Amino acid sequence: MRNHLIISSLALAAAAGTASAQQACSTYEIQRGDSLRELSIEVYSTEDFRIIYDANRDVIGNNPNIIRVGDVLNMPCLEEIGRAPAAPQTEAEAMAAEMAAELVKAAENRAAKAIAEAEARVAEAEAEAKKASEDAVIAAKSAAKDEIESARAEAAALIRNADAGERPEIRDRQLLLITGGNYAPFTDEALPNRGLYTYLVETAMLRAAPEQSYKIQFVNDWSSHLDLLMPTLAFDATFPWSRPNCEEAETLSEKDRARCDTYNFSNPFYEVVDTFFAREGSGHEQTLTYADFAGTTICRPEGWSLSHMDAVGLYAPAISLMRPVSPDDCFHALMNGTADIVAIEAHLAFEAIGRLGYEHRIVENPNLAAIKSLNVMTHKDNPDGEAILETLNQGLNIMQQSGEWRDIVSTALRHQMENG
Repeated sequence: MRNHLIISSLALAAAAGTASAQQACSTYEIQRGDSLRELSIEVYSTEDFRIIYDANRDVIGNNPNIIRVGDVLNMPCLEEIGRAPAAPQTEAEAMAAEMAAELVKAAENRAAKAIAEAEARVAEAEAEAKKASEDAVIAAKSAAKDEIESARAEAAALIRNADAGERPEIRDRQLLLITGGNYAPFTDEALPNRGLYTYLVETAMLRAAPEQSYKIQFVNDWSSHLDLLMPTLAFDATFPWSRPNCEEAETLSEKDRARCDTYNFSNPFYEVVDTFFAREGSGHEQTLTYADFAGTTICRPEGWSLSHMDAVGLYAPAISLMRPVSPDDCFHALMNGTADIVAIEAHLAFEAIGRLGYEHRIVENPNLAAIKSLNVMTHKDNPDGEAILETLNQGLNIMQQSGEWRDIVSTALRHQMENG
């Protein structure tokens, strides 16, 4: 199952980035996969990366998130910099501190195990359901959904209960952000700067909080961001997502209303054109009104907001809706006749149509496009969520006033035009 593979890949990624054993009062040569936060945990048993950063500013530079393989860092003695931890005053205090650390670690382990076990059961249920009748398939999927929801709630409770003590300020810990790939020119690990939107977010963070440690993880199963990873507070923020018209909740689909109820949104970092594509000669590529789409099957990838379609009456029973995981699946469905229309963002569509070899066979309807914004989202249960969005908004404002935002966007779009 997709979600099971995602959690496994996250665990492998975390293991690959662990620094080899180091000690204070020594030097260390940076290896691939290192970060100041992970080194600080290894050497000083704390996430406060500034112990290392402050001692090595001349080597690292102004951005603690950028360290270079081969650079040699000084691991200072805590006594020399006046940061030696105060010894517990009593044996009871020492035992309490040790037990608190063990409880947090145990809670995190239990949370990860609960999610992994639930996903394994879902995978097994889906495999068995394929051999059963249609009624059995529906029952198995319903049971699987209940198990994931239960695991999600259990994991969130464990993490919150374990972290009941004083929470560090966001600038004293590493923020974890999540995005996905295959969304040119905005997010993909193969793109320059890992995509236009990724670069905008990183630059905003640098301009507003240059000493803030953060890490951006790519998980290409976009639906898992909102259905699994963000609700358990495994990540602090996710991007890029569109903000539904939350002020008119009665016009939204159930999922879009849930997005408004569950998440907070940054200011828009970028605007895109959401439009419709159809087969050349079908007639749907020339229609002037949404009403002409009545009775059609419209494909829109899973996880993408339906707010634009809901607002103009494109929902069941007026139309039939397909929601595959991949945008490519929508274009394949359009070509094999199982879908009549693909509702999708224009940049992504043109890239996919060219890559799949469907030029001049799938065309855009230029009459029914709509503009939507792309935002960063934080979960409302995250106590640091609003502070993170405020930081990003401040950085974005600095970029827009200086002209840096325009320079980044024009460079990325020019690269896309020149390289297809």
